[in-house]
Amino acid sequence: LPLSPSPALSRRLGAMKQRKSHKNLDIIHHGLVLISDGTGKGRPARLLLTKDQLSVQIPCDPNEEPTPLLPQEENPVRSVIIRRRKESGGLGISIKGGTENAQNMPILISKIFPKMPADETGQLRVGDVIIEVNGEKVEGRSHDEVVEMLKGGDEVSIGVRACQQIAPYLKSSLSLQHGSRAGSVLDKLYEPNTWKSAMKAQSSLSLYDTASMASLADPKSDRWKTITSVSLPMAYVTRYLWGTDTIRQNSFEVRAVDGTSTGIAHCEDATAMSEWLTHIHHHIQALNSKSIKMSNKYLHQSEQISFIGWVNERIDEVSADPNIRWFPRFLIIKGPDICLFESPPLNSEDLSKCLFLYKAYDCAVKQVPPDTRRLDKRDHIIWLETSGGAKENHYLSFDAPHMTETFEHQYYKCIYASINAMQSRTFACSYEGRPSGLVFDIRQGISLYDIPTKSYAWQYRFRDLHSSSDDGKVHVQFVFKDDRSLSQNRLETKDVECDEAVAVAFTIHSFLMAKMFATDPSFLKNNPLL
Repeated sequence: LPLSPSPALSRRLGAMKQRKSHKNLDIIHHGLVLISDGTGKGRPARLLLTKDQLSVQIPCDPNEEPTPLLPQEENPVRSVIIRRRKESGGLGISIKGGTENAQNMPILISKIFPKMPADETGQLRVGDVIIEVNGEKVEGRSHDEVVEMLKGGDEVSIGVRACQQIAPYLKSSLSLQHGSRAGSVLDKLYEPNTWKSAMKAQSSLSLYDTASMASLADPKSDRWKTITSVSLPMAYVTRYLWGTDTIRQNSFEVRAVDGTSTGIAHCEDATAMSEWLTHIHHHIQALNSKSIKMSNKYLHQSEQISFIGWVNERIDEVSADPNIRWFPRFLIIKGPDICLFESPPLNSEDLSKCLFLYKAYDCAVKQVPPDTRRLDKRDHIIWLETSGGAKENHYLSFDAPHMTETFEHQYYKCIYASINAMQSRTFACSYEGRPSGLVFDIRQGISLYDIPTKSYAWQYRFRDLHSSSDDGKVHVQFVFKDDRSLSQNRLETKDVECDEAVAVAFTIHSFLMAKMFATDPSFLKNNPLL
């Protein structure tokens, strides 16, 4: 008769398998931290960073079977049969993707309706990719064609494959809001049974013993159990107490788009925290760059995405809690547009569902220095001023200085590209009581076209512009350097009335920035707008 291995031998074999799995595990950074919910004392844990996720681990009971740090699950096609209800006729799923509009996106399950046939199977998840329907492949088919395939028969057999990279982006953005603990490590870390096991392990492993600490910090140690992993693509990182300007000392939190959280990770000192944030931000930025490249394959050249990332917006008198004034926003620069979303868009259809959309040349991005011009204690602040007035201005904070620099650089490139594509812009106006057109041209400069005579009343180069001002309503004043002027200072003043005075002012800035960027791209970096 075959002999079953002893418990000790089973644990040894498990440990050998786990060490073998490490060979395929690309660990970037690891270390011991304390994890808390932000209100109580932290509990010992270990963070493990790979290229695309951040895992939280706790000590495991030495009497338990060892488990791989990050199990490498296979991803086979699963066959699921959905039996349709005759009274409703629907399967209870929504799908996205297809081959419309020069795109060739996979067909994804974007929503599963509760208590409907698809939900009752218990085998489908949001983010699953549909491979086949009733034995027929769906690759290369349009969205409408797949919808028709799903309609036929009392039961439908579909083949699906999990897609962990996309699934988080299809879930509700409410999980990123204040008070949400969706998928949080805290829900597992603070379960009595889980923590009781961890405390037992901690005692037997002498977690606070200096010699044992070095052994435990080894990423190949089999004394840890992963309790949650946070997906890094488009992840949100913050050091602030949620929704406030209060910064946590030597601490940070990472949240995936679906709300999965590390909890508050408390580091030993500022150096350790800085190392963690540097590594995490670097990999999020690298993954976001890959997402940009993938998206741009399906977008027209004039609509290419150049920047994506999280930013925080201060909004007063919105939350029921007066202390909550900051809200996460996902910011995208796409072609000539600056877009603000509640959560990352999945496809080109979602790109049209942003909270706010502005043309870059109708905006002014200004850094807010650390002085009385700041509204509170948050750092890395910019004002996004728009021609829509004060109600449509946005006070934004980035969580890292490199994010501010990257955004500003891409904003300047966006201005340069959009102005060069547009070449000229004309505003209807009145000059000396006559109907006119105020013309900005990247080559010809600033000119005024007199409509009754169909001729130009005056024209100046951009280098001749000495200054400009406006009243924020209808009056715009230009002061030009003119050697032909009879005035002693050789300056000529031109007063124009225009219903779009603020848009005129921002257009002047945009044309000037485009000219400067073409000549010296580093000038604006060294001399930012304040």
